[in-house]
Amino acid sequence: MKPVDSLLPKAPIVRRKRAHDVADELEKLINSGEFAVGDRLPTEKDLMQRFGVGRPAVREALFFLEQQGMVEIINGARARVIPPSPAHLIRQFTQLSKRLSAGPDGQLRGEQARLVLEAGLCWLAATIATDEDVQRLKVALDANVAAVGDRVEFIRTDVAFHYEIAAITGNPIFTMVHEAVVDWLVDQRTTTYHMPDADTLSVRDHTAIYEAIAARDPARAFHEMASHIQLIGQLYRESKRLSSEILRAVTHDVAQRFEREKAARWATSFGHQESDRETDGSDDAGTLAEKRP
Repeated sequence: MKPVDSLLPKAPIVRRKRAHDVADELEKLINSGEFAVGDRLPTEKDLMQRFGVGRPAVREALFFLEQQGMVEIINGARARVIPPSPAHLIRQFTQLSKRLSAGPDGQLRGEQARLVLEAGLCWLAATIATDEDVQRLKVALDANVAAVGDRVEFIRTDVAFHYEIAAITGNPIFTMVHEAVVDWLVDQRTTTYHMPDADTLSVRDHTAIYEAIAARDPARAFHEMASHIQLIGQLYRESKRLSSEILRAVTHDVAQRFEREKAARWATSFGHQESDRETDGSDDAGTLAEKRP
């Protein structure tokens, strides 16, 4: 029988910095209410004595908490506990979504996330939408329809239409997630907009989505949004592929044309002069040969 220690998974023990421990303790104190929103934290000297650490560890711990949106640090004043900020969370989520979308499978993962989220939002919106919600969605749709042919305005109203669906749910988490991925949506719309009839196809889908929500048909709303996201995703991938192929072909065509022009310039300028010198040299050699006895 194998000894017990041989059955344990082999994993390196990572030593945490003391600043992380201090940050964790301060976070617990804030969450427990010992330091409420608006309260000032103790001075750096007091925190050093309380946790038995040096000034660098305290300052780094406060920096961690500031990055998490828990405290505000102003030069010359003690750190102050601040309330949870949607803007801070959106900023963090936006940065995360950008990093994820920049990866090898970033676009596919983003599309899968949107497929589940936005199709689900349509289901929920069709279930709970009021007459006023439906009217606001119609206004957003009409603005999108009117913007066909205007790239900047069409992209703006396209994103606004999707936001309005999230707003119908009344859940701030959904609107926050939408705002966090706006940059990704704009990039996708900007790329697909140049595909022929992409804007009219998008308007067609938006109209079908609106009609399903207005009819309070959750299954149909889910289906229409899922189909829309899949279509836009395929157009995005094809646009990227075609752009790459076209640019590669143009690059090779320009390079080949330039090489031909380069050879022609050489033949009619420097190359011609070189040829003349070689000819003159041959003539001189012949003349010298004739003069020899």
